[in-house]
Amino acid sequence: MITLRNITKIYKKNKVKALDNVSISFPDNGFVSILGPSGCGKTTMLNIIGGLDKYTSGKLEINGVDTSKYNASDWDSYRNHNVGFVFQSFNLIGHLNILRNVELSITLSGVKRRTCKKLAKEALDKVGLQGMYNKKPNELSGGQCQRVAIARAIVNNPKIILADEPTGALDSQTSIEIMKILKELSKEHLVIMVTHNEELAKEFSSSIVRMLDGKLLKEEKVEEEKEIIVKEKKKKSHMNFFVSLSLSFRNLITKYIRSLLTIFAGSIGILGVTLVLAVSNGTTTYINKVQSDALSDYPITVRSSTKTSTQNNTYGKLEEYPTDKNILVTKYLTIYEKVSNIDEEFSNYIEALDKEKYTVIDYNRSIKMNIIKKTNNTYTKVYQSYFEEMTDNDIFMQEQYELIDGKMPTEAEEVLLIVDKYNSISETVLYSLGIDTTKEIYTTEDLIGTEFKVINNNNYYRLDSDNTFVTNSSAHYEKMYNGEGNITIRIAGIIRPREGSIYSLFSSGVLYTKALTQEVLKSALESDIVVEQLKYGINKDVFTGKPFSDSESLSSTMTVNYLYENRLIDLAAVAKITTVNIYSDSFEDRMFIEDYIKSYNNYGKSNVSYYDYMSSLQKEFSTFIEILTKVLVIFALISLFVSAIMIAIITYISVIERTKEIGILRSLGARKIDISIMFCAETLLIGICSGVLGLILSNVISTPINTLVQNILRENLSNMTGVNSANLVEYHIDQLIIILIGSVVL
Repeated sequence: MITLRNITKIYKKNKVKALDNVSISFPDNGFVSILGPSGCGKTTMLNIIGGLDKYTSGKLEINGVDTSKYNASDWDSYRNHNVGFVFQSFNLIGHLNILRNVELSITLSGVKRRTCKKLAKEALDKVGLQGMYNKKPNELSGGQCQRVAIARAIVNNPKIILADEPTGALDSQTSIEIMKILKELSKEHLVIMVTHNEELAKEFSSSIVRMLDGKLLKEEKVEEEKEIIVKEKKKKSHMNFFVSLSLSFRNLITKYIRSLLTIFAGSIGILGVTLVLAVSNGTTTYINKVQSDALSDYPITVRSSTKTSTQNNTYGKLEEYPTDKNILVTKYLTIYEKVSNIDEEFSNYIEALDKEKYTVIDYNRSIKMNIIKKTNNTYTKVYQSYFEEMTDNDIFMQEQYELIDGKMPTEAEEVLLIVDKYNSISETVLYSLGIDTTKEIYTTEDLIGTEFKVINNNNYYRLDSDNTFVTNSSAHYEKMYNGEGNITIRIAGIIRPREGSIYSLFSSGVLYTKALTQEVLKSALESDIVVEQLKYGINKDVFTGKPFSDSESLSSTMTVNYLYENRLIDLAAVAKITTVNIYSDSFEDRMFIEDYIKSYNNYGKSNVSYYDYMSSLQKEFSTFIEILTKVLVIFALISLFVSAIMIAIITYISVIERTKEIGILRSLGARKIDISIMFCAETLLIGICSGVLGLILSNVISTPINTLVQNILRENLSNMTGVNSANLVEYHIDQLIIILIGSVVL
């Protein structure tokens, strides 16, 4: 809100008091006109509001902030980001085209060139100058130049638009067009206009401010006239409807050329609505397929998380806005309280999800495995980061992946090697798996049968002399490898994504079965170190021999329970679901699933954390599709309403032409309502014929329209597949019936 409090402006050079103790407040939006004779201070007040001129005394407040302490930089920023100016003389740069004229305003804001061009075009389109971007001001009419000025004023999306005699150099018709644009802008912006044209001000302004000799005389609120709709009661007609229909039909036949032209014109509106809906239906169907392809790679991921809390442990609760001048140095600590895995309650909750809302739910469990590989006589520890538990959804695996060689795992000790669609695998992955990376090409036979050993805890850890456990060093790898109780796993087969598959659940590396997870867990629970750790619980750390205690650092604290649970995880004594990936193929389903998870967090016993990479995009895209369809339908409906108005005019002409017939009918006892029904019957016939013709024409031209839309999509969305085969004009029978009924009603 802009507020002037006792603003006075005196030009010292000639000692003229341009403004004399002016106080006024302007709303956040609306159309305010300032009227008064020349020299009364109108433009001065406009310039002060816009930061182009300084006031001598008083206060100018912008959103409650006193601008008396604004420096030149503050005013520059204010004008650039908050104010748009429209001048009587346009003030366009002659050697620049209009696009560059408009871009100039946002270039000063530091916006990138590509974005500047886009925003400038949007602003010019908004004022009706589409396709004229490269014209220079001297190639345009006065009204078009003023439109450019308005586009330049609004391109930065300012809060305030200041217009100084915007119609002063224009003819009356062009002035009205410019005023309509400003009126439309005033719905979202504050438009303050200085003008001498009282007639235009009264017609378009929401309020009028009158000035004289630098003083504010009064402010007038312009009340908008409300439309009053009077509903007529239906009356029973004495004239048989079929008689009315017959009279109307005969009248249409006698003026068949005009009737045919009217029916054809009316069908254009029906044709427009039908085609828009049909194209919208077909495009929506195509987009749904594109959605499925695009969304399939991005699941909603629910992860286990660590329960933490943050607190200030220096002064306790602090006073807000203290009056003393002491500066406190506080210390905020993050407290790690518990390792929170996804529990059985949540798993059951997810399993109850409507199966139509998702395509795949994949559970990933994590268990610590110490893996060693023997290559010739060298023993290497393998990085577990490239070992991943595979889904037990056999149908999914068959649909999305194909076996290159070998077989699918049937035993816990059998694993799969996964490569990409090019049958390639990263050198980094091979190195991490302990496989020789000097070779450039492997055959499937070279890799199938490769063995790894999951080392039993009794081999990996040993009891030291002080009754604590220690980890055997790399010097003991051979002994660990040959120890008892180890689990030997081997590559049983090699798979890759199937051609046309849309899901990317797994990266290159080794996939192991859930059965292996269970074997590792069982082996760990029977090992000496885990038995010892479970025996003493938090009262003894088997590696230090001391009880677990809170571990504090400068910025965090790890609690006893947190450290103990992490110790069990490190010893492979815990294997729980850590990640749930939920895949769906439509925006609406994803939003449903998100709400479903939120409901669990609101009412469940514990919270789970989740994220969806596509969440914000899906909402914007769904909204965009919905808005686009509605806008296109509205545009098509406009033509339909224009057709209805034209039919009304034709009907009115028919009434004028048939006054004698009306008089005869009235003399025979027909009421006014009967006469109305007769002419409504005429429009009914026109409506039915227009509707049927519109539907026929839309069906006839659906093929070229389908081809046209396909070409547009192919040119602009060349990376999308299936455009050529997509049927982008799709009729729904219920919509056609509604359109036909709507045609008759109109």
